[in-house]
Amino acid sequence: MDGTIPPEMQDRYLKIVVDETERLEKLTQSLLTLDKLDSKGRPLHMNDFDINRTIKNTVATFEGICRKKMITIELHLESETLMVHADMEQIQQVLYNLIDNAIKFSSDSSIIKAETSERHGTVFVSIKDSGVGIPEKSRVKSGIVFIRLILPVAKTARHRLGLSIVREIVAAHNQNINVISTEGVGTEFIFTLEKSRGTS
Repeated sequence: MDGTIPPEMQDRYLKIVVDETERLEKLTQSLLTLDKLDSKGRPLHMNDFDINRTIKNTVATFEGICRKKMITIELHLESETLMVHADMEQIQQVLYNLIDNAIKFSSDSSIIKAETSERHGTVFVSIKDSGVGIPEKSRVKSGIVFIRLILPVAKTARHRLGLSIVREIVAAHNQNINVISTEGVGTEFIFTLEKSRGTS
């Protein structure tokens, strides 16, 4: 506005401003979400919904960035529908954060896999990337790292916040989340959900 940037360079710098504004907005929203989750007595709005459809809808929101990075998200979903009992809005947030994290740490032209399975009344949801993985010093001998061990490894404040939110939401559902990672090969987050009581 003060004429410092020549007209032919304004589009470039406006794009930088827009990108930074979006980044700060996401960071602010993450902080607000985490603050709400930390509040005592925050109710869960539990209902039955199709986790497979929720995954498909969430994946669709990343179409643009996946196309830009030439990343493919493969869906390996058990059965046509898979009903779970949970707070759909919050589980959507978990999926969004995990997929966003997977894309950020994946190289161009790589593959991310989203998978669901069911065993003994528990639904397992997996988001697996082929990114940088977690350094060996941050992994336990069994190869399974709980979310608290991954937080220091995340490269930015927003990634750490995103994983904190994931942890808080899953814990609020009395469910589990862990991660299997191999440095230089990739990382797989797996969390559980209660299968809908109305399904066999």
